[in-house]
Amino acid sequence: MNDYEFSSAYIDSIMRGLRRTGHADAILARLGPEALALAKDPYSETWQPARLLEEIGEAAITIIGEPAFEALSYGALNERFGPIVLPMIKSSLAASNRSPGTILKKLNDLVKVAIRGIGIVFQPEGTTAGIVQIAYPRPVAAHVVRSWLGLMRFVFESTSPGEVKETYQSPEGGMVQVRVEWKAPDAPKPG
Repeated sequence: MNDYEFSSAYIDSIMRGLRRTGHADAILARLGPEALALAKDPYSETWQPARLLEEIGEAAITIIGEPAFEALSYGALNERFGPIVLPMIKSSLAASNRSPGTILKKLNDLVKVAIRGIGIVFQPEGTTAGIVQIAYPRPVAAHVVRSWLGLMRFVFESTSPGEVKETYQSPEGGMVQVRVEWKAPDAPKPG
């Protein structure tokens, strides 16, 4: 695999979100033939080349803007993968008092239901902060960072309140870092 890939289910969820914006036709009009075919039939293959979803994302940002694209990415994750991922980590979250670090440490494995061909490492900075580093097999579009902001929102809403403090994309474009901080979870109440 020379590129990273997205699951057809994730792409379908993104496309459903784009249709809900009311701007799908304008977005589709900006796509090349391959990306347009994918947008119309995300399930043509189980895994799809990321470059096509990046093209769709680029067109979407041009039409709806970065904040709306970030919200759309969050919605796609929450709608499609929340019901899959949250049960997988429920016991770990209970044992850690719902710390976002619990999910971030497992992020490399958890995202494999939606994306493959990347590597994710979480570097904790104390007990309430850290850096998520995403390594791609090639340079990626700058807007890809917005998708990770949507994912961080999903993490914080599933655990403890937190925020993205800083993002960074390497000059060659193949590595993204997201620095996060969160509120220390409340101590468990005696039973």
